[in-house]
Amino acid sequence: MPSFELPFGLREVEFQNDGLTDSLTQTMSPTLFHEALKREIASAKRDRRELAVLTVLLRIAGFEGAAQFQEALIQIAFVLRTGLRGGDFFARISDNGFWVLLRTDEVNARTIIERLDLPHHDALQSQIVARKYDEYTEWIERLDHDYFK
Repeated sequence: MPSFELPFGLREVEFQNDGLTDSLTQTMSPTLFHEALKREIASAKRDRRELAVLTVLLRIAGFEGAAQFQEALIQIAFVLRTGLRGGDFFARISDNGFWVLLRTDEVNARTIIERLDLPHHDALQSQIVARKYDEYTEWIERLDHDYFK
C-alpha cells in the first residue's frame, strides 16, 4: 500500500461477500474462485492444457472518492463478465482487484487482454502468471507474492 496521503482509503471500499458473490461487483467469491481453480488445474493436467492467471490491480491514486473507485471496479467486472470466453472465470480477490483464470498460455493471454480493452488503463496494474508445471499451492504462492507485494 502507498505510504502517502490519499483522498480516501481502501477501508472505505466495499469488499464483502456472502460466500458466493462479491456484493459490489457481483463476481464469484474468492473461495469459489479457488475451488474452481483447483478443478481447472486438474482438468488442464489431464488435457495437457496451459493455464494463466491475469491479475488486475486498480490503483487508488487518481480517484476522488470511494464511490468513483467502486464504480471503476464495477466497470472492470462488467467488461470481464461480458468479454471473457467460455470456461474462463474471475473473482474480486482484494479490495482493489481481480484474478482472471484464462484457459490459454501466456502468449495468447496477452492477446485476450488487448481484446478485452479494460477501462481505466492509466490506473490499472496487470500481470500474467502462467501455471507452467506448478501445482495449486505453488501457483497460488507465486500469484500472492506478485499481487500482494
